[in-house]
Amino acid sequence: MASDSKDEKLQDVLQGDIWSKGFPKYHETYYLFQIDPNRAKEFARSLRTLVHPQSSLISSLAKVKRDWDRIQVEKTRSEAAKEPKPKELDMANALIAFTFKGLDVINHGLSSTDDILELGVVESTDPAFSRGMKEDGTSLHDSTIVDAPFDSPNLVIHGLLKVAGNSPQMVNDLLEKIKKALNHDKKVIMDLPGGDKVPSRIDGATREDRGKEHFGFEDGISQPLMAGIDTIPPAAKADDFTMVTDQSILIVTDETHTSIMPQRRPKWMHRGSFLVFRKLEQNVDAFHDLCEQNYKKFHLENAAHLAAKLMGRWPSGAPIAVNTYATADAPHKDLETVKRMNHFSYEPVHPPAPRLCPLSAHIRKTNPRVSPGTNDGDRGFRFSRIIRGGIPYGKEWKKGDGLKRGLLFSCYQGYIEDGFRHMQVGWCNDADFPNIRREKVGIDPIVGQHKDPNTMESLIIEARPGVEEKGQSLPITPQLVTFRGGEYFFAPSIKALREELSNV
Repeated sequence: MASDSKDEKLQDVLQGDIWSKGFPKYHETYYLFQIDPNRAKEFARSLRTLVHPQSSLISSLAKVKRDWDRIQVEKTRSEAAKEPKPKELDMANALIAFTFKGLDVINHGLSSTDDILELGVVESTDPAFSRGMKEDGTSLHDSTIVDAPFDSPNLVIHGLLKVAGNSPQMVNDLLEKIKKALNHDKKVIMDLPGGDKVPSRIDGATREDRGKEHFGFEDGISQPLMAGIDTIPPAAKADDFTMVTDQSILIVTDETHTSIMPQRRPKWMHRGSFLVFRKLEQNVDAFHDLCEQNYKKFHLENAAHLAAKLMGRWPSGAPIAVNTYATADAPHKDLETVKRMNHFSYEPVHPPAPRLCPLSAHIRKTNPRVSPGTNDGDRGFRFSRIIRGGIPYGKEWKKGDGLKRGLLFSCYQGYIEDGFRHMQVGWCNDADFPNIRREKVGIDPIVGQHKDPNTMESLIIEARPGVEEKGQSLPITPQLVTFRGGEYFFAPSIKALREELSNV
């Protein structure tokens, strides 16, 4: 990647959520909007307001890093003072991103005749992005029964505002400032049509058990570290389990690498990243029932052990592959200790550990941790890296309450085909991957999607001493996680928002 000039450092132009830590947050809103095609020029001009140094409504990575530094300083202070917990610091951050159709509207605002943004190039090099998630749904095996606003047959989404903060008020205040800057009151940007029947915003919040999703597992573990951005551990290598990743795989650069060939993108896309947003409903009742009713079949001690088998980690985040057989959470309660337990293989040297983490386990499907040669030359092992974000939605789970809850999932990558799409279609949904043992291993039991959800199965193998090793498939019915709507977006650099996208 070409080096940044001194007055244009990457941290100053990259939107702040595109990082392994992402926005600090207790609350987060995804606000979907449309741009009035007749006022596209006015919208383009307003983008400069969002990134003006005096307003900074859209956060740069440099700003988000400063926020995390403030949090660490307060944590250190409170520990020294032996206080029960650190003070909550007021902070809020926002990111803006556009669909292909949204960029097309902006392009027409910049010029009615010329393809200034070279969207023809974008369409040919990023087919999934230009198609949109709804059209891509058949390949993804997504459910067609989705929540509002995605259930509208004529829905057109142009953009997304992702706003996070430590309180609902902080989130609302920043969102309203951005909407005002984009002239929402003058209907330059608009709520999605349908009023109250079609909500334009989807809200999430961290759970009472902070950091864990509704199934009870620590989320956001094992993020890729971006070379040139993240602090890289000494002696870490690009191909080891610390997931040190070239920038060109996570963001668009002037030499973005893909599993097919380097892709040339228009210059305005450089230092931006593709954002995938998916609303994923979690059937928590079914998850616990499945584990309770089947753990004895695999000679496990209890339901919690089978739950860890399905996920590939204990609820604390500690990898099941580096622990002896357990009946409860991993012994490592300190989250930072758990996160440092990232350098591990699913195939430890000493038996019977090779069967400890099922081949179908969620974390093994999404991060195989083996050399490309053992996956039949699947080049996705190198290129399928994503920066994951997201936040739970819905109330705390109570058995049989009938309420909907789940995860507002988002991820960033330099190429959707290699990132999210390869993980979902080529790994999670593929019953043959990974085919190390030359047998079907089944679907990812957590996020795997199947064209017939009633036939989903995952292979679970237990090989404790004295127990005959038998591979048995566990039917995953009903489906544990169901797609309820989403879209593909592109989050441009702050430089592009200030210059190319607002140059009218």
